[in-house]
This record gives sequence, structure tokens and C-alpha cells, in this order.
Amino acid sequence: MSLREKLEADLLETSWAPLAEHFAKGAVYLLDKDLELVEVGESMASDNLSEVKQWLDNGLLYPPTPEEALQFNKTDEVLFNMLIIEPYVLIQRKIQA
Repeated sequence: MSLREKLEADLLETSWAPLAEHFAKGAVYLLDKDLELVEVGESMASDNLSEVKQWLDNGLLYPPTPEEALQFNKTDEVLFNMLIIEPYVLIQRKIQA
């Protein structure tokens, strides 16, 4: 099984509540809608630091702000796709129809 296949199999859907503890530890990173979650996970798992740094520098990958966390915590209607790349938790808002 390739790394990409493993990461695709590890994708989960979640609300904010289970992420709050990880957010408090500074381990949660929010992806911009234009990024592909598995691709970012692959880069992190492969230690492709230059690509990850570029996303961070361009604001496409960032730790949620405390204000965003409060907003996410107010409702279970906001859902995320989640991928764990230890010690980090990558999340991306799920587009709801």
C-alpha cells in the first residue's frame, strides 16, 4: 500500500469538539480550501519541508486562531475532514451542500 493510499484510508470526518484538545496543544493545522488534504499529508509525512513552508508562508496552512476555534466550538454543524500526521492534526472545512 502506498503512502497516498494509506492516508486516503485514514481520512476521517469530525466536528470541532474532538479537535479542541489538540488545538490547545498547538497541534492542529487548518488547510485552505484550495489545498488537497492528502497531498499536504503526504508532504508532511515525507518531510518535504520546502513545500510545507511555502504553504505556511502563503497562509494556505495555518494553526486556527483562538477566534476561529471559538466559532467552530459554538456549533456541531461545522464539519472537517481530518488527517493525523503525528504529532499534527490536519483539518479542512468540509464543504456542505
